[in-house]
Amino acid sequence: MLTKVAGMFVKIAFASDADVFLARGQATRPVARFNRRGEDALYLSPDEISARVAMGQYVKPGDPPRVLIRYEVEQCDLFDLRHPDAASTYTLARQRWQDALARGEEPASWRAADEIRQAGHVGLIDPSRRRPGLWHITLMRWNEPGAPRVVPVGSPIPIEVDPGHR
Repeated sequence: MLTKVAGMFVKIAFASDADVFLARGQATRPVARFNRRGEDALYLSPDEISARVAMGQYVKPGDPPRVLIRYEVEQCDLFDLRHPDAASTYTLARQRWQDALARGEEPASWRAADEIRQAGHVGLIDPSRRRPGLWHITLMRWNEPGAPRVVPVGSPIPIEVDPGHR
């Protein structure tokens, strides 16, 4: 259920946030699919198309400018939610986490992430639920002993994002 990954990965973010993603241990890190508030998680995609799909639901008219940030990720083994033996964990991971939060419940995807962290994995590969064949990674540990080194490559690139495109 482990897959080796390495190389260039990207993230689309608000230009004002371009420098914050590699920071760890931030109590203000917002909640997301695989992390509670303040819990480390670095969400990346292998290419711009995958990154646009990943963030499409979060784009609103009038949003501040966004940038494409490139990162070099050192080779690491990630828990692959696409693997048939990971089906029970993927069942938890694919649940609509924002709906659970809106109901005042803990998202099932957080339990999936807990399982992956407790097993000692540095992160996971998450298949796209919007576009079959695309995928993303979530690192739970990076830039520490036993975890991949992640470094920014070049400067953030300003990009246009269409709120109607998903």
